[in-house]
Amino acid sequence: MSDFPKATARIRVDPTNPGQFFACCGLLELAHRLWSGAEGWFENEDTSFIVAAPESGEGFFSLIDRLAQVGLSGELSPELAQERQQLEEKRRRLKKEKKSLQKKDEERRKELGTLLREGMIEIAFPFELRLDWWKDDDDANPKTWAGTQQVLRIAQAALLDTIQAFKADEPFNLACVMRIALNDANNKSRGKKKTKEAKAEPFCFDSRHGANALPLDIGFSPNELGMESKAFPAVELLCLIGLQRCRPKLTAEPLVFEYFPWSTPLSILVAPAATCGFLGQKSGYRFENAYRTDQRKHKGYLQATTIRR
Repeated sequence: MSDFPKATARIRVDPTNPGQFFACCGLLELAHRLWSGAEGWFENEDTSFIVAAPESGEGFFSLIDRLAQVGLSGELSPELAQERQQLEEKRRRLKKEKKSLQKKDEERRKELGTLLREGMIEIAFPFELRLDWWKDDDDANPKTWAGTQQVLRIAQAALLDTIQAFKADEPFNLACVMRIALNDANNKSRGKKKTKEAKAEPFCFDSRHGANALPLDIGFSPNELGMESKAFPAVELLCLIGLQRCRPKLTAEPLVFEYFPWSTPLSILVAPAATCGFLGQKSGYRFENAYRTDQRKHKGYLQATTIRR
C-alpha cells in the first residue's frame, strides 16, 4: 500500500448496492474532469472508494459544490420550451372545441416532448460532460425508467439534495423525498409567477429503493398510487453520471448484469474495462434490473450477490 497515492477523498460504499458502485464511477468521472491525474480504487473488501489527485487536496464536497455551481442543462432550450408550451396550449384549446392540431404541429409537439423527457443532459465547463447513455436501445442498456419520466428534472432534484448529502459523514446513506421547484404557468397572479414544489421520483438505481418498490414484495405498486417515498439522491445523481462511461456487463440471463470493483489506482479511462472484469479480478457482483410496476415499464436495481471466478 506504500506505493499507492495519498487519498484526496474517501467515501463509504456498500459493494452489493449496484447504484453505489456506479455512483463511485460517477465521482471518479467528475474528479477526472476537475482534478488532473485523478485515480480511484476500492479497498477494505470493496467497502471504501478512494480518489487520489496529485494536484488537489480538496475532498468530495468541493467537487459536488462545483457541480452545483455549474448546474445541469437539457436539450430543450428556452426558445424550444416556449414553442412546446404554445403548442400544448393550442392543443388544449382545440380539444375543448373537439378539434385537433394539424399533423405537422402534432408531430412537432411530440418531438419537443421527447426532447423534454429523454434529451441529453449537459454539464458545462469545467466538467464539459454530456450524458445521453439512456438513448441506446439494446439489451445492454441498464435503464430503469419509462419514457414519461423527465430525466433532467429528476437529476436536478437529486443535485439539490446531493449537496446536503455530502455535508454528512456517509453521503450515500442520506435519504429524503426529492422535490424540485416548478414555475406554474397556471398560477400566475397579475404577471407574478408563483412557484410550487413537485416530487421527483428517483431513477431507482439504489437497490434499497428498488427492492422496496417491487409490487410482488409489498402487494401493490407505490408508483400507481402516487405514494411518496424516500430516495438516496447522491446515489441517484452520481450513478446517472457514472453509467455514461462505465456500464455493467450483460450476462446471458435477461436483465441480469455484473460489475467488478478494482483494488489498484485507475484512471476513469481504464475504469470501464475494470468494471466489466477485464483486468483479471477474481470476484465481483451480479444484480437484476427488475420490473417494479405491473405494466413492466419501470425497473429498479436489486441488491447484488457476490460471484467468484
